[in-house]
Amino acid sequence: MSQNLQLAGLSYTRFSNAEVLDSPQNENVEVNEYNFFVNLPKTLKNETILINGLQYRLATPFLDNDLNLGLEGQQLHVIGYRFAAIHQLEHKWRVLVSLNPTLSTTFNTALEGDDFLLNGTFHFVKEKTDHFAYGGGIALTSSYGLPRLIPTLQFTFKSDNAKFEILLPRHITYDYYFEKFTVGLQMAVSGSRYNANYSRVNSLNEIKQVDKLSYTRVIVGPTINYRIGSFIQLEASGGITIARRVGLQDDSLDYENYDIANRPFFQFGIVIVPPKKDKK
Repeated sequence: MSQNLQLAGLSYTRFSNAEVLDSPQNENVEVNEYNFFVNLPKTLKNETILINGLQYRLATPFLDNDLNLGLEGQQLHVIGYRFAAIHQLEHKWRVLVSLNPTLSTTFNTALEGDDFLLNGTFHFVKEKTDHFAYGGGIALTSSYGLPRLIPTLQFTFKSDNAKFEILLPRHITYDYYFEKFTVGLQMAVSGSRYNANYSRVNSLNEIKQVDKLSYTRVIVGPTINYRIGSFIQLEASGGITIARRVGLQDDSLDYENYDIANRPFFQFGIVIVPPKKDKK
């Protein structure tokens, strides 16, 4: 299991300039995203793995003709702590419990209760054979914008050189392994709800206070990884961003959603991974 855990990494993602479909002002938005994380695993004697982790993500939107969303100059920060416990049960079952208290904010004002979110997962997995596993559970997640409880579902198919995994609501991936290269395909969901606290001008030319902001997207496309030595891995991916949406909630709890056109993205990063186990 530790072979799938990345110990630390950083990445940069560029979401290409795209039209805001629901805006009457012909707005376009481009987003740059920076991500850093570290995970510190510890294996206990009772077949339990404890993981303490930290994550920082910064999204910076740039808009043309920013007359409606008011996002120009906003910086969307996510700072999260993760505690996870993975315990091996009888009959090839294991359970994952994780808690992820998160600060999700623009830092436009002093910190308050709405800047904080709590995400978490309670998930079981059954290793049916060496090549097939399935599982399910429940997750409290803000990946779709507003925090909500969502069932989790997992199917994993493995061979000596490939892996296909459905892990809902997070991702669907396929990877094929060469000696140093890994190539694959992915569909992955990401997002958060941010405490915003800024003003904008709506389509009726009225000044509105944005209390909370949600930003979500789904990426689809190929991936390629290259391993350098025992611990370093270079990663790159690209493709199309779909189902992009910005949601704005004002101080009267009225909510407006703005869909963003499908456009290309690219991502590259570097991660630290555990050394591969020798095949016997």
